[in-house]
Amino acid sequence: MKKAKELYQKKVRFQDDVKETIIDNSKKEIRSFDAEVNYQLRKAYGLLEGVTNAQ
Repeated sequence: MKKAKELYQKKVRFQDDVKETIIDNSKKEIRSFDAEVNYQLRKAYGLLEGVTNAQ
């Protein structure tokens, strides 16, 4: 627990260009994840044409 507290208290500071790149990449990953979740839910509930439910 002490080690975790020490790591938490150390603040990492990124340069602005690195910070912006991290944020942009995060947004892309989130959009990709959301699209995959939507696809899997539609597939599970049989809302996609040509895809059968595996139940």
